[in-house]
Amino acid sequence: MFKDLHPSLRNAMYVVLFSFTGLVAATFYTIRLTYKHFEPVMDKNYYEIGLNYEKAIENQKELIKQGYKLSSNWDKTTILPLGELDLTVTLNQNESFVKADSMYVILERNATTKNTTRYDLKPSDLNFIGKIPLKESGTWNMRLIANISGKSFEREGKITVK
Repeated sequence: MFKDLHPSLRNAMYVVLFSFTGLVAATFYTIRLTYKHFEPVMDKNYYEIGLNYEKAIENQKELIKQGYKLSSNWDKTTILPLGELDLTVTLNQNESFVKADSMYVILERNATTKNTTRYDLKPSDLNFIGKIPLKESGTWNMRLIANISGKSFEREGKITVK
């Protein structure tokens, strides 16, 4: 192929050809991985959420101003064990217990929707309870969301599972 060229130039041409072939192979491999592990947009109705973003922030600020606070039995635990654990969440307003309309928990990982799960909690007296299966170790983002008179009150945090 490059027989008529000077040996040093011939070696350079082989390096260029090898590099180009490697670049094309890496590009096709990357495209294949992308299609194989494709994840859709995190939330299907992201446009509506974006439109209502300011209103959601105002609702959150208003509820905080009114003294609302979410607390759970996991608050003082730094590391949670694998397995199914009981979660008890209470809603307080100015240090007194308040009943929410509904409550749920969302567990998610950073930068992926693959393991995002939602667990609805059941009302019990003045709190909400549920069994949450923790199947994978690592750090999880946990969001507690309570619906109070048509407004969402949310608390975010991280939990570590080992």
